[in-house]
Amino acid sequence: MKLFRTIFHADARKDPDSLLRLFVAVALVSIILITSLAGYAFYRVLQKNLVDSAEEDAIKVSTALSEDERARFTVAKSDGTFAVEVLPENFFILDRDLRTFLSPFDIVKIKIYSSDCRIVYSTEAKLIGEVDRDNRRLARALTGAFDSKLERKEEVKDLADELKFNVDVVETYIPIRARGKVIGSFEVYIDVTKYRQQTVNAAFLSLAALCGTLMVVFGISFVLIRRGTNELKETQEVLRKQTLIDGLTGTFNKMQIEMIGRREFARALRRREKGLTDAEVGFIMIDIDRFKQVNDRYGHLAGDHLLQLFAERVSASLRSYDSLGRFGGEEFLVVLPGSDREQTLSVAHKIWSLIREEPFLVDGEPLRITASAGVANVQHNDDDLLQVLKRADQNLYQAKSGGRDRVV
Repeated sequence: MKLFRTIFHADARKDPDSLLRLFVAVALVSIILITSLAGYAFYRVLQKNLVDSAEEDAIKVSTALSEDERARFTVAKSDGTFAVEVLPENFFILDRDLRTFLSPFDIVKIKIYSSDCRIVYSTEAKLIGEVDRDNRRLARALTGAFDSKLERKEEVKDLADELKFNVDVVETYIPIRARGKVIGSFEVYIDVTKYRQQTVNAAFLSLAALCGTLMVVFGISFVLIRRGTNELKETQEVLRKQTLIDGLTGTFNKMQIEMIGRREFARALRRREKGLTDAEVGFIMIDIDRFKQVNDRYGHLAGDHLLQLFAERVSASLRSYDSLGRFGGEEFLVVLPGSDREQTLSVAHKIWSLIREEPFLVDGEPLRITASAGVANVQHNDDDLLQVLKRADQNLYQAKSGGRDRVV
């Protein structure tokens, strides 16, 4: 469980949408499990209620039979006790009266057992005389307990000796007592087939209501979690920008532009080892001339605004796969993948020209500025990015010391 929580939180940090996907998966599994278990429970409860109701009816019928017909299926013994027995002269009358008595009910069969598990009477005549000592339910009834069970019969004969197919019956064993002692048992078959579809429909409606409730609950939860993950993604995006992007100019910060430079430097070395022709990377260090004077004259807010405008203009002059980062103060670094010395110089002159030829609007006033740039490309003897950046920085220093407003 601890490992699951660790993986779960790790995935959520990397991709908040994984939290939603996990929630949806858990919700679907939960709905399936809950509705399956609840459906089984509902069905079992409904079946139990049906069996209990049928058992109650069977007990009433048996009680009535015991009162009205006891003399026809019991005999008094010489010791004063009673036994379940149907004498031949009583059989026809008992059979006729039982069928007449049971006809209004949904009873399809009835058996009467003696205490030695022998069938002394049955509406299915061929069963009379059989002994069923292995019947555990009968054994329970002979100890004084009621026992009911729902069974599905492929076929069963009703009281009119007609076959009925695919019938649901509740078989109930009811003890027969005489003077407080169990002397036999009734087995009553009550046809409950007509309740089968009602039971299924009731279970289905209960499940539908439960499923609908779960979907509403999980749906509301999904909306709330999605709102939370959206906020988390927004927060992650802010944090990502804070770690990658310079907050003032919107360009890459120093750490990120250096990382991009190292990546392109390593890529160029690999391609050079393979003898490929495009194993080039160009670097431009560019700095705004006399930027301090802008801050002193217009204020630092105006200076910040100028840096933003400067970065926008430089970015607009680059290719989509080139990178621009603020290297510090008013100094920027441009990384040009696949750019040789001539191409890098051409881009540097293009930037230099765009900066000096069109004024910037600062505090509502047009302001002309110039920039100095130092250009360097990866050479065959370079084994580290710092060597290339050092040359670009030295070239920038030469541009500054040589009078500014130039590319070296």
